Amino acid sequence: MDFQVLIADSALADLQGIVEFVAQDDRNAAIRLGDKLIDCALSLHKRPERFPFHDKVRGIRKMPISPFLIFYLCDEKAAAVTILHFWHGARRSPTFHN
Repeated sequence: MDFQVLIADSALADLQGIVEFVAQDDRNAAIRLGDKLIDCALSLHKRPERFPFHDKVRGIRKMPISPFLIFYLCDEKAAAVTILHFWHGARRSPTFHN
């Protein structure tokens, strides 16, 4: 079964910040990185449960795309994945709101 992948506003803001930061040095590299992160997130339409939990109680999983992490929720009943954050792995984990 394929899942619908939704990208939360918080994740879009993260992605914009990442791309803008990289674009200060290399605009083309920033575009490639942004595209890569989006493509990886969208790949979660197949088998989103394949990545480990970051917070099992809240159902938040993380997909590593070195040096970044993609934090997401997987709702199997609704067949939907919600991307919560694109995050640089060297940073402290983001805050998740209920």
